[in-house]
Amino acid sequence: MLREAARVPRLVRRLLERGASRAIDPATCHSRLLFDEDFAAAALSRHLDRPEDVNGPWLRADPVGLTPDLGAVWLQPKASLSLDSDAARDLAERFAEEGMRLDLTRSGRGYLTLRTVPDCRFTPPWQLMGESMDRVWPQGPEALYWRRLLNETQMILHQHRQSNPELPGSLWFWGAGALPSTPPAARVRRIRASSPELLGAAAWAGLDVTDSGTEGSALPGSLVEWKPDHAATADDNLERLAAHLAVAVRRLRFGGQMRVLELAGEQRVWSMSTLRAWRPW
Repeated sequence: MLREAARVPRLVRRLLERGASRAIDPATCHSRLLFDEDFAAAALSRHLDRPEDVNGPWLRADPVGLTPDLGAVWLQPKASLSLDSDAARDLAERFAEEGMRLDLTRSGRGYLTLRTVPDCRFTPPWQLMGESMDRVWPQGPEALYWRRLLNETQMILHQHRQSNPELPGSLWFWGAGALPSTPPAARVRRIRASSPELLGAAAWAGLDVTDSGTEGSALPGSLVEWKPDHAATADDNLERLAAHLAVAVRRLRFGGQMRVLELAGEQRVWSMSTLRAWRPW
């Protein structure tokens, strides 16, 4: 939105200019914001999809779309794959040969059981849109193994797509890891969110999940997942964000209970303390 907007609202611009900034890892951004620690996204969302089966390391294996052209293959997250399809059965058999169990949940998210956490870095789905596959391949000492499995997954789905073009082009691996037996203390008391990683983390840590409106969501101790309206322009979305942030800024300056306001993306966090909030704007 910042790249596309003709004008950035004053409140947003000042927060970005004057807030203390720090980088976070896109692969573990949700847990970093909630716990100030890096936990596996697959293990967090598993607490939402399969709370009765969460032990051990997990790897997300989500259906994605593939669009080839003359120069590259482009990825589109959020495809779907039926649990009882022939393609899903053949994929499960192939992963079973590798000692892994494929679990496709009703939510549309897929999981693989792991013996150990791979020595490999995977790209989370929010970094896939508009990227060619050769820029987001797994990286690291075990990358060749997981690239080979990705290729074989695509070949199996390609065979079934000849009779069912609605099938996804691939499963996308990411978010590998396990959780400790006991969750750490959270940085917030409640969340308002829709992402499975945040909701799964809330279930794991016993946090309150609220669907309150803008005023309620700015309460101290809250983490709010704000999402743009994709049908609106970047300028309109930034104005909406500024109106949302204005409530929290007023609480920061006058409420007496909120000490820090944070604005975060998947790669960076900007923090504003009460003292910074009183500096001339």
